[in-house]
This record gives sequence, structure tokens and C-alpha cells, in this order.
Amino acid sequence: MSTTILLQATQRSKTGRAALAYVERFGWAGLPVHSVKDGLCTCGKPDCSNPGKHPLTRNGVRDASKDPATIARWWHRWPWANVGIATGAVSGFFVLDIDGEQGAESLHDMEHEHGALPASVEQLTGGLGRHILFRQPDFTVANKVWLAPGIDIRGDGGYIVAAPSGHISGRAYNWELSSRPGEVEIADAPEWVLAMLRPARDAGQRKPSGEWQRIACTDAPEGERNERLAKITGHLLRKYVDPFLTSELVQAWNAARCLPPLSVTEVEKILESLAAKELRRRGCKIGEQ
Repeated sequence: MSTTILLQATQRSKTGRAALAYVERFGWAGLPVHSVKDGLCTCGKPDCSNPGKHPLTRNGVRDASKDPATIARWWHRWPWANVGIATGAVSGFFVLDIDGEQGAESLHDMEHEHGALPASVEQLTGGLGRHILFRQPDFTVANKVWLAPGIDIRGDGGYIVAAPSGHISGRAYNWELSSRPGEVEIADAPEWVLAMLRPARDAGQRKPSGEWQRIACTDAPEGERNERLAKITGHLLRKYVDPFLTSELVQAWNAARCLPPLSVTEVEKILESLAAKELRRRGCKIGEQ
């Protein structure tokens, strides 16, 4: 089938039209991801852990393309597919991924401490979260889970699901009305955000003990409590410390160092969320360990 016919066929798909526009207008790298039908992921697995979000192609985000003909072939094959956009250097931006109320609270604390984020292109996710796009800096931005409670970074090797894709909630992804691509420029991230993402000069360098001393051994005022508690919790879980012991340790740290301490329930919510993400990172399901 000719490229012209494929492109014409793609125009009949709402998500296909969007994918082509992202590639042709903005130079972003697109890929097809599974969608949601009748409340289930189109992969057909009733227990899918990432419904309507995981790639349809064999190599996942590594297959992301800026070639309109490739996009057309994909959407001719999967006209119902959701739209994925690869993040990082390949598309020229990284994403601050803010998840629900917890992420909004963390962002509020961070902005209160460091200053407001600049206006930039922003997407509203179907899960009541936000994707804020920032121009790619002069260094590699890696994917980062739990920059703060409810906030992740999508950089090189990552991707986001983009409008007008459907979400498992039944809602759709939409660009924020005052922050649409093409109408608003993607902003440079403020220095305080870049400082959290900038890699060590030596790629093999571990976090210096002095930094961990600051995180764990000094008092944490409002605006720092959640972030520092999350870093300590995540570090312990990645070192395979038993979750029950981790809970005791972080509750004790919270009582001793947070000014004022977070509630026991709030600390447990942070621990539960991080433990679930750690199990997913290890390829496990909740309850298997």
C-alpha cells in the first residue's frame, strides 16, 4: 500500500491524526500504545498493570519514530491505538509527571520553597494528573521515579501518553486550554528543578555521604519533609530492607527529624506507594512477596 493511501487512512483515526501532527508540526517522536475498550486494556489481560499505556510495538519506546510514513503504517494497523510520545533528547523535552492530589501537594511544597514554575506546555491526564513539559537541557535527563511523593520525571528512554488518548478512568487526555503546544512555547526548567536532575560529574559517582548526612541527619522543615522521607524510604526499599522494618525506621525518623512530624497515616501512604513501585520495578505483583 502506498504511503499516500496510508496517510489518508490514518486521517480517519482521531489518535492517528494527532500522532501525525505531533511528528510533522513539532518534530516529536511518536509510538502507538494500547488503548482502553469496555473498561479493559486492549492487550486483553484483565489484570493488566498499565492499562491503555503500554506500547504496541515489539521494542517499545525504542521504536518511537519521527517518520510520517511509519506513523501512518502503525495507525493503519491499529487505528484505535492511543498516542505515545517519547520524551528526552529525541523529542527535545522532558516531563514533570504530577500524579493526582499527592503530586499536587508535593509540587505546592516545592514551589513554596523554591519558587513558582514558569508557564509551559501542559497536559491534563485522564487520571487527574498533569504533565508539564520543559525544554531539554544541555545534559541527559534520566527517567526518575519519585522525585518527590507523586512526582516522576520522564526523560530519555521514557514516554508519555498524549491527547486525545483515552484513559482507564473513562476520561481522555487533553492539553490544558491555556497551555497547548503550538500556542505556548515549551519553557526552560528553572534551575532548582535542573539541580535535582543534573547527573554527577562522574557517571559512576555515588551520592556523597555528606549529601545523605544532610538528608537523614538534619531536621526537615515544612517543604522538605515529604521529599526527604521519600528519598530515605526509597533508598531502603531498593536495598531490599524488609518493608516492615523500613516502616519502623521511617516512622522513627519522621518523629525525630520532621518539623512538625507528618502524620503516621501520611508516612504509611508514602511507604505503600513506594513499595508498590519497587515491586513493579522488580517485576513483581503486590502480594507475590
